Amino acid sequence: MNDPISARITPAGSSAIAVIRISGFKALEIVAGYFDNPDKLLKARSHSIVFGTFKDETGIPLDEVLISVFRAPHSYTGEDVAEINCHGNPLIAERILGVLLLKSRLANPGEFTLRAYLNSKLDLSRAEAVNDLIQAGSSKASMAALMQVKGYLSRHLESLLDELADARLRCELAIDFADQDLPQIDTNDLRRRILEIRQRACALYEEGSHARKLREGIRICLAGAPNAGKSSLFNAFLKQNRAIVTPQPGTTRDYLEESFSLEGYPVVLLDTAGIRESQDSIEREGIKRSLELMHGADIILYLYEEDAPDFPEELGNLQDKVIFAASKADMRPLAKLPQGHIPVSALSPDGLKLISKSILERMQMPDNILERPMVTNARHLAALQRSIAALDMALGALDMDAGFEFVASDLIQASSALEDILGVVPTEDLLGRIFENFCIGK
Repeated sequence: MNDPISARITPAGSSAIAVIRISGFKALEIVAGYFDNPDKLLKARSHSIVFGTFKDETGIPLDEVLISVFRAPHSYTGEDVAEINCHGNPLIAERILGVLLLKSRLANPGEFTLRAYLNSKLDLSRAEAVNDLIQAGSSKASMAALMQVKGYLSRHLESLLDELADARLRCELAIDFADQDLPQIDTNDLRRRILEIRQRACALYEEGSHARKLREGIRICLAGAPNAGKSSLFNAFLKQNRAIVTPQPGTTRDYLEESFSLEGYPVVLLDTAGIRESQDSIEREGIKRSLELMHGADIILYLYEEDAPDFPEELGNLQDKVIFAASKADMRPLAKLPQGHIPVSALSPDGLKLISKSILERMQMPDNILERPMVTNARHLAALQRSIAALDMALGALDMDAGFEFVASDLIQASSALEDILGVVPTEDLLGRIFENFCIGK
């Protein structure tokens, strides 16, 4: 799978420069065929840049370009790679790409990174993090993805796999030499080793909830009675008039969803329909959706205008993730607020400070979370669950004295689950599902 592939790796549209990448068999020779100084390009060292004119198939000059040369295996994909930097006129970039496609094919979404994985330049978890880095919507999400690209998680998992291999080897030695007069394996020591592996795997899984929030965003639901100021607060957070604000109660019939960054953390903010008794079928459907969104939110910001909030009884089990906010604080005496309730005003310059501080405190993100290995997606979390379950089975087999062959088998299952995260033995279907979400050019 090293047939030459090409694609633009910079966004469409006009810009100072555009970059077109070609990777694969005879990639440099293909480019040299359309370059005014082919010998200079073919003799260029890896990680060097060559200046010249790129021509079309008839020899007509298209642009003066800089060509970055990366020779296998010292390139992103592990193959010969050329990156053509031309002027950012989209017509020029498309003409250069069209010429390259005469002797290559258009890269599929994520195919450059897929080749990097297949050529052992990246393991699967690091390859997935490349897309997370591209899609990151906040500074902390970007940093979390970068740490995974750099291999923080991979090295941690490789350490766990080494410990699992050591424990499994002890079991297999006990099986192989069971009929010989040799000291028996120390089952207490084996149990301790497996328990330590399990504790590390559980810690990784438990922190996964924080890591997923960095990747997907903390979901904050603005809820409350009609005309409580939800849409005004929604607009204030976004710093734009995204939601319609009027004195008329019940303006919001459906929910609005927008993303923004709060102190570097990604936030998904939801403005919902006001909760009240209504005979309007459309409004009732909006209220139903509001209640569903409150259940799925990480934080509920419940706004109210009266002396105390009229919190729906059916949502009493959600109280632990509710922040009560007295809206329109510029129009009310703050001394009468119930304990723990936050005054908020969409009109005051400082109106968002207290509520933002309260949200950040409620997130409960560890201070050094970016310094730890993190599991950031559902596939990884599911694999960790399988590994922990297999470790529980191994401990159970030890407790029942079922035999070291059963313990070894369970340890193999635990290792296999962790190897799924790294992509040690991937399936074609799995790779297809992962890389189909990448952009073309990456």
